[in-house]
Amino acid sequence: MEEKKIIIPQAIYKNMLEHGRSSLPFEACGLLSGNNHKINSIWQLDNKLRSDRRFFVEKRTIEKTIQEIKNLNEQVIAVYHSHPTTAPVPSVYDITNHPDNKVKMVIISYKTNPSITKCYQIEKTSYEECLFYINPSL
Repeated sequence: MEEKKIIIPQAIYKNMLEHGRSSLPFEACGLLSGNNHKINSIWQLDNKLRSDRRFFVEKRTIEKTIQEIKNLNEQVIAVYHSHPTTAPVPSVYDITNHPDNKVKMVIISYKTNPSITKCYQIEKTSYEECLFYINPSL
């Protein structure tokens, strides 16, 4: 099965990086939505755990956000979160709790400066790195 790379407008990418940076030393998390593999919207969510190794968002917050995404006629394309002190690789916790194999996982690592961002396709208990493109003209 061939997966298309996701396209992230530069402004949304910068917003996601700033969300992660402003949440340090804790993990940041959120959703990226759009259509046809192109991101149109970013949804910053509140990590209730305030942890540098985990994130958790309340169910009602997720449900409300997904409804807002549907109201825009968009779909969730990726879940993003940050790793404040570790590499941008999915942890066992990340893989186990990933909600849907049709949704990509984007991880931003602040272990190094500059930060490193990776995108993954999660399948049950494994993952594969995916391409993503930051579009400077969007």
